[in-house]
Amino acid sequence: MSNRIAILSKYHPLQGGIAAKTYWMARGLANRGHEIHIITDGLDVGGKYRIKDDGEPAKTLPNLYVHRPTGEMPWHIPENDEQSLALLALTLRVIREHDIEVLDTSYLIPYGIIGGLAKRITEVRHVLRHGGSDIEKFLKGDALNPLLQDSITHADIVITEERHVDLFKQLSSNIITQPPYIVDTEAFVLADTRSKKKRIAVIGKVNYHWRYKGLHQIADIMRSLAGEFECIFVCQGNGLSDFKKFLGEDYKKYKWQRFVAPWGMPRLLNQLDALFIFESSLPHPVVSNLAMEALCSGVVIITDRADFKRTYEDVISINDDQILVIQPSEPALAASAIANWLDGRGNKRKRAFQLVSFSEYIAANEKIHGIIIRGK
Repeated sequence: MSNRIAILSKYHPLQGGIAAKTYWMARGLANRGHEIHIITDGLDVGGKYRIKDDGEPAKTLPNLYVHRPTGEMPWHIPENDEQSLALLALTLRVIREHDIEVLDTSYLIPYGIIGGLAKRITEVRHVLRHGGSDIEKFLKGDALNPLLQDSITHADIVITEERHVDLFKQLSSNIITQPPYIVDTEAFVLADTRSKKKRIAVIGKVNYHWRYKGLHQIADIMRSLAGEFECIFVCQGNGLSDFKKFLGEDYKKYKWQRFVAPWGMPRLLNQLDALFIFESSLPHPVVSNLAMEALCSGVVIITDRADFKRTYEDVISINDDQILVIQPSEPALAASAIANWLDGRGNKRKRAFQLVSFSEYIAANEKIHGIIIRGK
């Protein structure tokens, strides 16, 4: 039986793991026959983190709809553009006009709180999810706590990871655990479109705290690799000009590219041999959607974390030659290790194996929606 589901979330053309996760999950549910309504931010939101070059557009689905706030909000309070109120108003309209049965929300702020308010007003069933950073920023802090706690307590289902269950148990007894992300391996296929010259890349946003992602260390290592390998930065953000200033004349050694849409990521990864993902300096642990997509595309991950593989062992069985751990404090030695590693691999390419398939993941979410709609 098909359901009418609204997903309130960050979504393309905004960049990020939650936006990509929403894109793939919405399509997965729509392909199973459900009517899916995505409610997301207006096209004027996102600034330098928006994807502007879509490339070849994704195939449209007749039962998947995208709703955005339209029109400029009237000026009222200085420095407040009322975006969350516009999203709440739009959410209420979509729920009522399309007889939505389940409202599924991502990030706790603002989408989870908006979902909680929409449930109070319309009695729609609410599935509440979260990202990684909003746990640290909001759930463990004091900001917006009364609103946030109320939304969690009254949600029909709270979906989280095993490691966060204790946090939510204090507020809800309706908790289901899921992996944070599952790759659609029918989209992320193993296809070799690499050039003769091996390609190494960094993909991600560059905000004002770009050193936390080790970009200065990666640049020091890439400096020694740029002649032998094609080094690519797929980056945007408010800190990009500052990062390029740090590089000086070296920035000319590298290829620079803007973000790609979710449907363009499989093709991009198929062009790469290796991907830098440095996480040791991040303020809180993360599970990277991009890392999982790369691993399922046969790309090598170059990391500064000795325990990187352990983060994904419950979701992905990773090949031994797909993770290279280096010491960024010794850039010359790190560059030599990377060059030897990639040369030693030759042209072979083998993808990691997902322990949970994308179809199983979509079916599990379909079951959750069915349980709270029909009680079974």
